[in-house]
Amino acid sequence: MLPAKAAGIEEDWPSATHVCRVERIRQPKKNGQWQAPQKEVVYLIARFPDGVVDPKMILDTNRGHWGIEIMHRNKDVILGEDAYTNRSDEAPRNIFSLIGFALKILKAVSPSPIRAIETFQDNKNNALRMFAP
Repeated sequence: MLPAKAAGIEEDWPSATHVCRVERIRQPKKNGQWQAPQKEVVYLIARFPDGVVDPKMILDTNRGHWGIEIMHRNKDVILGEDAYTNRSDEAPRNIFSLIGFALKILKAVSPSPIRAIETFQDNKNNALRMFAP
């Protein structure tokens, strides 16, 4: 971890206070098959108060960011949340709630929302059976 001034980025990112290099191993999945692990190097540029930053805090913040990104991916890419254009009254809040509810139902079927959707597509009665007494 470096102070942003030591990295020479203060002109491009004047509000940044810290830069951190993170090396990670990722293993992508393509067409249902695991690919070879890949080493990836990324740089995190952030603003933290001086004297309060430690490496664990930076990694926790980074992991928290990706937790939000995956949730947004599921809501937008899989369920198309950003495509809804009705902005009147309570419509956006209602759509947000319905999509969140749909994700909870899908996760009850499978950890993968895509697999859960496929389950319902193969037999639409499966969805109805979830709510039958």
